[in-house]
Amino acid sequence: MSGVAEKVPSWVERLLIPTLEAKVRSIVAEELAKFEKTIDARFDSVDAKFAAADARFGAIEARLNARLDVVEARVDSVNTKIDSLEKRLPAMQELAEIKARLNQVEKAMR
Repeated sequence: MSGVAEKVPSWVERLLIPTLEAKVRSIVAEELAKFEKTIDARFDSVDAKFAAADARFGAIEARLNARLDVVEARVDSVNTKIDSLEKRLPAMQELAEIKARLNQVEKAMR
């Protein structure tokens, strides 16, 4: 009987362990597949959120650019007016000098 008892463990080892190993591998593979699907779904969710945020940032950037264009146009308008005034300034100074001389001439004639 002791000979049979010694042979049972080797028989169990040869037949059951490969079967158990295959089942364990199958279970692990199934669980990993489920885990991978869960992770993929979460990454897809994060990607969608980033895409939505990117679209919002694009809209904000477009509005800011439009407002900056308006500000730039106003600055250009002010610069044009300043340039125009700078061109008139010498003529205004000459006119003031002429008025001053005319006043002197008028005083001298009285």
